[in-house]
Amino acid sequence: QSALKSRRTFLRGATYISRPVRLPLSGPRGWGPAVAAMPPVAYDTAAYGDVLDAKYDGPGRRLATSSADCVVRIWNAEKGSLIRELKRHRANVMTLSWATGRFNGTLASGSNDGQVAIWREVRPDEWQMVHEVNVTGSANVVGWCPSDYGLILAIAGGDEVGVVTMVSRREGAGAGAAGDQWQVRSFVAHPGGVASMSWGPSTSPATLATGPAVGRAAALAPCRLVTCGVDGEVCVWHTDDKQESWNKQHTLSADGFTGAPRDVAWRPNVGLPSSMVAACTSDGSVAIWVQDMDGQPWRLRTCWRVDGDARRLVWSKAGMLLTVSIGDSGLAMYREGCGGSWTFVSDFAELDG
Repeated sequence: QSALKSRRTFLRGATYISRPVRLPLSGPRGWGPAVAAMPPVAYDTAAYGDVLDAKYDGPGRRLATSSADCVVRIWNAEKGSLIRELKRHRANVMTLSWATGRFNGTLASGSNDGQVAIWREVRPDEWQMVHEVNVTGSANVVGWCPSDYGLILAIAGGDEVGVVTMVSRREGAGAGAAGDQWQVRSFVAHPGGVASMSWGPSTSPATLATGPAVGRAAALAPCRLVTCGVDGEVCVWHTDDKQESWNKQHTLSADGFTGAPRDVAWRPNVGLPSSMVAACTSDGSVAIWVQDMDGQPWRLRTCWRVDGDARRLVWSKAGMLLTVSIGDSGLAMYREGCGGSWTFVSDFAELDG
């Protein structure tokens, strides 16, 4: 359990959370002289205790935060003003996830007593809890799948069995909260506990392809999930067309990839045939694996080490930049170069203050 808990970075009495960074496209190497940021927006969270998680919605208009007072708060991302407080949890809310696309007004929150709440914006700035699930142990991570697959929430459990729980809304169910029908399935992923997970993108690998195979290509990529756990493994999972069962397809490993896995992140895909997954560990190892086409073996692309406990990973929208959270306050951004190499871009020091 200590390996799972230490993945968290707490913002003690945080008052400011920077908005997403913007990279200029002019200057040396086409990336501009420095990494610039949009002006920070003040979110006055100091009165609520430690901020345990914070997530922007897809359009970037709202920020959801969870604090040590067991309350989820929705903020206006332009003004930094508080829109709504969502009160249902009885324990610390450790993880948040916004649904995307046509489900953008849906939010999931998970607490360390295993309670997971699904919230929906039923009217502008008015929220309602539409479903509740309880898992064994802590709800370490919650994450919505790409909207192309429907409304499916994955929950990484912190119990010793290491279960991933899938909560899906049946398509065609009533639009109102009372008409929703939800289905729950689970599978064992990592004995000892699941540390993190990430959905594979829904973009078809054939989007930018040419030739006779394009006409036979599927409209969507297969529904996939990558997980990492206390057992030290990084695993890729596939499901069937009806999403009734999940099967482990690959276990990713690498020489030099040591320490307890903290986070895993599947790179966004803009239509290229390859897939890429990154993972990081408590020893500061960062590894990237690539799969040239679905069905082919995964292979290690690169592995390097950062100076400290690598806790979280975030890809840029286009998948060309990878940011690593290091320890309590460190950040390092890397850019993909020629031949599959990754080079350091920034530690965001110029944005401090």
